[in-house]
Amino acid sequence: MSLSKDGLNELLEELKKEEGFRANIYQCTAGVDTIGYGFNVAYLTKKELELNGGFIEPMSKEIATEILELKVKKLIKSVDAVYSWIDNLPEVVKIGIYDMIYQLGAKGFGSFVNTQKYLKLLDYNKAIENIKSSKWAKQTPRRANNLIKRLQRAKDDYKSF
Repeated sequence: MSLSKDGLNELLEELKKEEGFRANIYQCTAGVDTIGYGFNVAYLTKKELELNGGFIEPMSKEIATEILELKVKKLIKSVDAVYSWIDNLPEVVKIGIYDMIYQLGAKGFGSFVNTQKYLKLLDYNKAIENIKSSKWAKQTPRRANNLIKRLQRAKDDYKSF
């Protein structure tokens, strides 16, 4: 895994804050049945449902946190397999990238071709510009600004060497 234990915990807390928690099924803005910390009900695995006694709802925060950790570890593993260059980024940036991918999915992140190019080059200024002008930033400004702040921190840390 390409995050430290502290980094993983920071990502989990960030996702909890961004996604919010619901104990019962609701429809997200895309009209998808969702529960817990933004879990698409259709994609809950048998193992994840077993944690909740085999039921979808109600789901406690404790069980949702366990499921979130399973999902995030799986996401990190699959993302790192496809985007191996992410491992070269500072942890502060990785956390923001994984948060973005949790929200948008790998396909959605894949459409950020120029942002990826700039991140690979560690050109945080151009990555920030690209993110700011994206549809994603307009639709979810708080989340996009979180990634921008992380890129700014990485840029500032890099200058201090």
